[in-house]
Amino acid sequence: MKKNNPTTHIGELISKTAFGEMTKNNKMGAVIKHSTIFSFWDSIVGAKFAKFTKPYSIKYNKIYVSAKSPVIVQELNLYKAKILKNINSYSMPLGIEISDIIFNYKNYCSSTPETLINQTEDKPVEISKKQLESIELDKKTKEQIKSNIDKIKFLNNEQKINFVRKIESTYKAKNFQEK
Repeated sequence: MKKNNPTTHIGELISKTAFGEMTKNNKMGAVIKHSTIFSFWDSIVGAKFAKFTKPYSIKYNKIYVSAKSPVIVQELNLYKAKILKNINSYSMPLGIEISDIIFNYKNYCSSTPETLINQTEDKPVEISKKQLESIELDKKTKEQIKSNIDKIKFLNNEQKINFVRKIESTYKAKNFQEK
């Protein structure tokens, strides 16, 4: 009898099956994992800071975050240890350990159509909920994502539902950017 090898963390799931051929390229897999972490940003820093900050890059186990002003950067530095702990609770299941956070206020841009057109690739691209809702995933992809998330034993039902939503949103955002 063949023994199933269960997925030990969400990073393996993304790398193996959730996005199929896209993740065979290590760079694409990393982008998807980073996007998934970024999609949990509101939960990581809380509503107070989420309005004024945007993560835009992960390099060398450091996450780079743009903030609206130097005052916010100062306050975020006071909470840095707590934010690192929170972010690692989301990034570790993806196979990424974040060791430091770099806050920068100089590259913060608000999400207006004009700024989205002029953005460089290192800055976050915002996609509205309306734009995401307009994109439909095929039924097979949705079922595959859900069935693979259901296999992960260390997540409770609420976490599984959240991961399914976030991975679907990430996949939709990727499709939106390719158009």
